[in-house]
Amino acid sequence: MLAEILLELRNLKTKFKTYDGEVKAADGIDLTVHKKEILGIVGESGCGKSATALSIMRLIPSPPGEVHADKMELNGVELQSLTEKQLSKVRGSEISMIFQEPSSALNPAFTIGEQLIEVLILHQKLDRGAAHRQAIKALNLVQIPAATQRLADYPHQLSGGMRQRVMLAMACACMPSLLIADEPTTALDVTVQAQILELLCQLQSELNIAIMLITHDLSLVAEIAQRVAVMYAGVVVENASVRNLFAKPRHPYTQGLLASLPLLNAERERLNVIPGGVPNMLNLPKGCRFHPRCPHCWQICRQQEPPLFSQNGSEVRCWLFAREMNK
Repeated sequence: MLAEILLELRNLKTKFKTYDGEVKAADGIDLTVHKKEILGIVGESGCGKSATALSIMRLIPSPPGEVHADKMELNGVELQSLTEKQLSKVRGSEISMIFQEPSSALNPAFTIGEQLIEVLILHQKLDRGAAHRQAIKALNLVQIPAATQRLADYPHQLSGGMRQRVMLAMACACMPSLLIADEPTTALDVTVQAQILELLCQLQSELNIAIMLITHDLSLVAEIAQRVAVMYAGVVVENASVRNLFAKPRHPYTQGLLASLPLLNAERERLNVIPGGVPNMLNLPKGCRFHPRCPHCWQICRQQEPPLFSQNGSEVRCWLFAREMNK
């Protein structure tokens, strides 16, 4: 039985007007997030992962940004039709987001308690006393010791891992249906990364929320996600279950990413790399966007951009996959 759809994106396009031209950060994104699942979004820096997340939150500044989608529904509600006042009620209570650098998201002039209590008063309509008690519960939920005392601390008094826990507390305090985590472990050391990932899994299980995990690290996705979407140059090139993607990656870009992962006890002396570089988003190549770097490129790849081909629950944007399906 298929899980119920929580978030559905169809043909999401996010572009920015610059002095040099128009940048299509997200160019026709189709994504589905089911209730209570963890979806990994993977890709190199600049591929459109964060732009997609900010578009869902409707946090893209206009100008210079412009966002349009054929469908952007959360729990059956079209987000594009909401007024700013209506959207402010959805943010926090229905959908929340945490960022890779919590220092930039927390206000250094206010204590942790003041910022957390403000969120609860705004979204839960609690009085200050009830919000104070709920704030302590939220900090306990993310395993911050001495939660009552921590409410009086300022962000600079906490470590990076503790600040990220505070951001998780603020994001989950109002019990949203969807949590978007944008590179939540990038600025942390390896030990703290593991703790934050374990905490994300625990929160997903205890609160029955869905998580969209944005990362460039495939190993993180393999550890906690159920499904993964691989992005390249503003489009999704592969969408599959984690099991299928790691067992048999279909897109040459996904194959290159997995081949470049370091392996314990590997015989090779140097890591494999994907030749070439990420295309200029102001001047994308004709046809398949990956074809200049693809070892399997053939004529149609240079002429026509492939659609997403579907088979057995997987989606792949590659002409080779279409040829394989027709065999």
